Amino acid sequence: MTTTVAMAQALNAALRDALGADERVVVFGEDVGRLGGVFRVTDGLTGEFGDRRCFDTPVSEAGIAGLAVGMAMAGFRPVVEMQFDAFAYPAFEQIASHMAKMRNRTRGALPLPLVVRIPYGGGIGGVEHHSDSSEAYYAHTAGLKVVTPKRHYWTKETLRLPARTQPFGTAAIRRPGSDATLVAYGPSVAVALEAAREAEAEGLDVEVLDLRTLVPLDDRTLAASVRRTGRCLVVHEAQGFAGVGAEIAARVVQERCFDALVAPVLRVTGFDIPYPPPLLEGAHLPGAGRVLAALRRLLPDSAGHRLPGTVATAPDDGAVSGRTFHLPDLGEGLADAELLEWTVAVGDVVERDQVVAEVETAKSVVTLPSPYAGTVTALHGRAGEIVKVGAPLLAVAEAAREDGSGAVLTGYGTNAARWSAPAPATPRRSDIEPPASAARTPLDATAEKCLRGHRDIPAVTIWADADATHLLAARATLGTGLLPLLAQACLAGLAAFPALNSRVDSGRGEIVRLPEVHLGFAAQTPHGLVVPVVRDAHQLGLDDLAAELGRLTDLAREDTLPSAHRTGGTFTLNNYGVLDVDGATPILNHPQSAMLGVGRVTDRPWAVDGRVEVRKVVTLSLTFDHRVCDGGTAAGFLRLVTDRLVTDRLVTDRPAG
Repeated sequence: MTTTVAMAQALNAALRDALGADERVVVFGEDVGRLGGVFRVTDGLTGEFGDRRCFDTPVSEAGIAGLAVGMAMAGFRPVVEMQFDAFAYPAFEQIASHMAKMRNRTRGALPLPLVVRIPYGGGIGGVEHHSDSSEAYYAHTAGLKVVTPKRHYWTKETLRLPARTQPFGTAAIRRPGSDATLVAYGPSVAVALEAAREAEAEGLDVEVLDLRTLVPLDDRTLAASVRRTGRCLVVHEAQGFAGVGAEIAARVVQERCFDALVAPVLRVTGFDIPYPPPLLEGAHLPGAGRVLAALRRLLPDSAGHRLPGTVATAPDDGAVSGRTFHLPDLGEGLADAELLEWTVAVGDVVERDQVVAEVETAKSVVTLPSPYAGTVTALHGRAGEIVKVGAPLLAVAEAAREDGSGAVLTGYGTNAARWSAPAPATPRRSDIEPPASAARTPLDATAEKCLRGHRDIPAVTIWADADATHLLAARATLGTGLLPLLAQACLAGLAAFPALNSRVDSGRGEIVRLPEVHLGFAAQTPHGLVVPVVRDAHQLGLDDLAAELGRLTDLAREDTLPSAHRTGGTFTLNNYGVLDVDGATPILNHPQSAMLGVGRVTDRPWAVDGRVEVRKVVTLSLTFDHRVCDGGTAAGFLRLVTDRLVTDRLVTDRPAG
């Protein structure tokens, strides 16, 4: 559902949801009851929930804050409103001495779950006490979280509901750019965006970063943006001296980005004076004109900057044939990435596996090695752009080709020759520092993904041996391969135990049960190991499933597998029997929660009706995230899959006709 709402309406809906979901939530403050608040944010809440859940208080900010502290200590979850920022100064003692410190003072026994909402900033033409920007006071008070919304109360925005928010404490890039980073928060974000649009007409490509929260401050996104652009300008309405902008400048200049800066960090702020009368606030507030002037100081050579959207290319002499490096599958169902930085330029000579770019996904920062050796002829994109998986990144006039698969990213492996062991080195006295002749291969995105899966997922592996006699008989009877039969057994297991077709949303502390099964399976190709994904596998019969498995395997071997079938898997079937091993304890393919492994089929002694026979036996293993289910559920799944393989149900389950 898409709708257009103002921030005041969105806040009203959020408060309404909170009151309806938890009887401990109470809303109170000056005129928030029957009137609905000065800005009508609490309109209708008293009528719906009663005056014991949303009520007016006396005109006493210190009393409002003190009441909130006491009610939170008693188990309530107060949401209180101060009408304007400068009205809240009498309550500051309660906020700084008790709200901020009670959790620490009681060693966590009294966490004080409460929210104080305070409209702040200028632009309304208010008289004294109505337009202060005192966010630095609160940000400096340890123990408080400080949120600074982007919009004014009555600024409307079109949203798709229900809306998913990013994790608390993360900044947002409102406009990508490559020439300078414009850092803003609260009402200054709109000013920054206006200035960036005006700067575009002058050939400047300005990135706008909305901090959204001051405490915690998203240092990672801030530093990544400034290191990408090399320039930083901070904008806020509060006075400049000892303001938030000074803290940002200190972090950027001295602590994180000193080596990347090509110009000093600048600030555009309100003046170091008390907030002026309404007729003078336009001169006091940092407007787009002041911001644009500061950007020109940062970029004095702006006339020579390349306009945004263009691509650097080398002259085409027609003498060489080129290869194009496309953005590969970065794993975890990610469909795109932001191009942070090129490490090569047009005309550079690159080696195979040399890092050519750095990109950032929703999960991590990843370096991209080139799969080709040769001369760079084109860079398809600029820093700050969002690039889709499968889109062209880099063009190379290729040198003589070498054996091996080149860049190794999620979904791609290398051939055996590339990973053959180096010749034994002469023994050294130290086994800590490798010899200079040691072969070195750069880590890739797969390494980081494996580390994350091993670190973040409490994975457990269980296994069982199964008599494969009926499985092999079904292959002959049905005229199909083993893989479709194994896949069909997996799908039956997931239908009975859907908890294993889930993923964990760590940020929200939730298990997300997925309605569709997108089945990943291992396929060995000339390019290495590829994991194609059968979309909506649960809707396919055996024949259609076999056909799709075959089709995707052929595409993978031809290196033409579409990006839609490289990512998004919800469960993986891993047949490592082709590697001539009996079993393994694999690392889960994050963010999936389970993987079924199938070992090789071997001749083994087996008890049949009280006597020992030599039978074809296979080992099945299930690796699962212990957060999504217990051992009983996992064992039930594995037992069901095993039972299907050792009976004739594989044959009888085939649809008639």
